[in-house]
Amino acid sequence: MKDLIKYIVVFTVFAALWSSCKPDDEINVVKGSVSSYIANLDLRRIHRGVDVTLTKENLREASYLRGQVISDQTGGNMPNGLLFVQNAKDFGGGIDSLRGIAINIGAAAANYIPGDSVHINLEGGVLKRISGILQITGLTAANVEKKASGVTLRTVQVSTSNLKLAPERFESCLAVIYNCNFEPNIGVETIEGVKTFNEGSGDMQMNVSSNASFKREFLPYSAIIKGIVIPSATVASQIYPRVKSDFTPTSLTVDASIPLGPNPVIITGFFADPTSTDANFEYIQLMATQDLDFRQKNFSLFTTNNAGASTPTGFPVNGWATGDLRTYKFNITRGTVAKGTFFYVGGNKVINGNGSTDISNANWAVSKQYANIDGDNGIGTKTSNLLANTGNAGGIAVFATTNVDLNTVPSDVIFFAGGGSLFGNGVGYAICDNDRYKRNNGATFQPFYTQGTNTTKVGANPGVNSFSYLGGVYDATAKKWVGSLRVDKPILTPKTLADIEGKADVTKVIN
Repeated sequence: MKDLIKYIVVFTVFAALWSSCKPDDEINVVKGSVSSYIANLDLRRIHRGVDVTLTKENLREASYLRGQVISDQTGGNMPNGLLFVQNAKDFGGGIDSLRGIAINIGAAAANYIPGDSVHINLEGGVLKRISGILQITGLTAANVEKKASGVTLRTVQVSTSNLKLAPERFESCLAVIYNCNFEPNIGVETIEGVKTFNEGSGDMQMNVSSNASFKREFLPYSAIIKGIVIPSATVASQIYPRVKSDFTPTSLTVDASIPLGPNPVIITGFFADPTSTDANFEYIQLMATQDLDFRQKNFSLFTTNNAGASTPTGFPVNGWATGDLRTYKFNITRGTVAKGTFFYVGGNKVINGNGSTDISNANWAVSKQYANIDGDNGIGTKTSNLLANTGNAGGIAVFATTNVDLNTVPSDVIFFAGGGSLFGNGVGYAICDNDRYKRNNGATFQPFYTQGTNTTKVGANPGVNSFSYLGGVYDATAKKWVGSLRVDKPILTPKTLADIEGKADVTKVIN
């Protein structure tokens, strides 16, 4: 009987707790006690394409928004009268709920600076889109109360690809974009106006108004841009630098008269089987052995996947330029890289598959949705498996040109895993002189992989969730590899950029 009473009591308490929790239909979380404050994530969801007058009822019994000011009117490049505030909702479990909102309070918006913590009474305001910007109108300075200053602000890293996927996720947030590559009239063109740039995954726009105090800065080849992501009536996302220090030129001046060495770019690592899906998440890590400007001297990178289902079957009659599902091409025509530094080519700018750490702050020469887009110049059919992990041979080659045929000699090349139809009938994948391959073995000419003595590989089939870093030392003066051969050294489940760039025995360029 005691056990029966105990079970009845436990069941009653559980039932009471369950009935007191009301599921949130919109975000599938359980509400606790009613709060006087609403998060921007929930506030933005109230707007469904028509103007909404904010009341306690549609604010879920809340009256206030609290958050941090990210706008700065001192530079003259913010939309007039708009105070931009961002905040996050605590879901737990690592869910990213940071969102921003614009609040139209007129000239009073200039009274606040980044890092101010404010509480805003929303009741009576109207949530609406004006010129593309979701904002709250009908409020005045009296609705805003400053609570603190000097709050550390969170800045999100964005790219063209993730902005296209979810523009509202980043709207009115403080963001930073790396590797912004422009095509300016150097020494003549300023940053004033709407300027298009490419950060490796596609084109985006920067907006600098005629009122901006820094509008006369010259437009460089490349820059890091910090600012607020704001839509226009016709464009889903533009980035507005707030002040001069939000725009940081990063162009490397390279003397175009300096000739390329035999191995101006070398392969230092790759990720062939990241967490989640391989589609758009594989990438290759490279290093320059001399200062390079890819506008002056175009490069290209090819991958090869020789799985049994990869077509065309048989020996690759056009070598690295065979295309279809055998090879895939990336043209590298923008950006700069300094001697002895890493850069990247591949899919999304994350460390290890979907949901992992954003590494867009690395130097990405190309970030391409290869699972959705064919290879450059029509070489390569869109593929969900760029680098082989079936057991058959996979390979990577980088060329100091975009014009590649059967006999073009790469800047560097590596292969991994097993075999397949790699060389025969006088055709195959061209190699170069490096630590593993030689085009001449004495008097014997052997320009293809698996021909003659060119049979070695950096490792077996890459492990799941393992970045392959290769090590090795390249002497830039002697123009050759010295010391031990490159070999696949797996880094299981890397979390940060330091994990794949910071090992003591990563690839190095000396002299």
